[in-house]
Amino acid sequence: MNFIKKLDLKRIALHCIYWIFFLFFYISNKSDNENYYDFTFIYTFKILAQASVGYGLIYWIIPNILNKKRYLLFIVSALGWLYFVFALLMILKFYYLEPKFPDFFKDWFGHKMTVPERLTSGKLILREFSFITYPVIILGFISFNRKQQRLLKLEEEKKSMELKVLKNQLNPHFLFNTLNNLYTLTLKKDDKAPEVIAKLSEILDFVLYRCNEDYVSIEKEIALIENYIALEKLRYSENRLNILFTKHIQYNHKISPLIVLTFIENAFKHGVINETEKAIIRLHLESKKQQIIFSIENTKPKNEFSRISDKSKIGLENVRKQLDLLYPKKHQLEIEETQYNYTVKLYLTL
Repeated sequence: MNFIKKLDLKRIALHCIYWIFFLFFYISNKSDNENYYDFTFIYTFKILAQASVGYGLIYWIIPNILNKKRYLLFIVSALGWLYFVFALLMILKFYYLEPKFPDFFKDWFGHKMTVPERLTSGKLILREFSFITYPVIILGFISFNRKQQRLLKLEEEKKSMELKVLKNQLNPHFLFNTLNNLYTLTLKKDDKAPEVIAKLSEILDFVLYRCNEDYVSIEKEIALIENYIALEKLRYSENRLNILFTKHIQYNHKISPLIVLTFIENAFKHGVINETEKAIIRLHLESKKQQIIFSIENTKPKNEFSRISDKSKIGLENVRKQLDLLYPKKHQLEIEETQYNYTVKLYLTL
């Protein structure tokens, strides 16, 4: 009973329909002087031979030999299996089908041959091989296509899981930095704290409810960036920070959420926090017909605390992985460091 439960009855039924279709195809092409019963009986055995070749190749020889890249052994095994089924069919014809239906086989090419002659006749072998293999080729193509679809589905599931893991790594890092800002203001009992909470609430709404999608509209991403900048500006006076965010949006494309936020976080963390003088940050986001371009430039602190931390490197690595998953071969990330500036440019091809 357990064996029966494991059987895929729907798949078995589809395979049966496939071979029944071929049987009806052969019957529809029979000549008028051939008897229906004789024709159906004989071609049932021929279809069994075709099915034996097909399932032997698809479920035994290909998985165990070809998939292990043993190409020469695969060729020998495939031809050997095909010849073995051919030989059984020839013996079956000689000892059973021809004596039972002599009129049906009287005009058949190999009718007057002995068994050894049939098994060594190149012309007969080629003729029977071509008959046996053409339904197998169609079945093999269907099986290959089904396997490819299954692999694509598994790849999509893997990609989705990897993205969830990466976002789970990124979001706590972002929230930690934001809550740190709020903690500093509350310690000082700063009047700006309520405004920070309001901005933080909007950011949390985006992170918790909209980042579950792989892509969001670029307008929503801009709103997140502006909220983040507004929140950060509350911490610094105009004497400490000079920031400018410019946009040129020709098309409202979709973009992966939070994909640029790590670069903005790093600009504040390393270009402002550690800067004893006035820090400068320049952001630009452009959406063209088939491309999104993001760039950010920040001045480097002149003190010794400007070294990039391991946490920031993890954030950048996560962004690289997300780009590889969401924009495979369709992105270009350029990070340039000079004596005075850090510059990041990200090109996304749509």
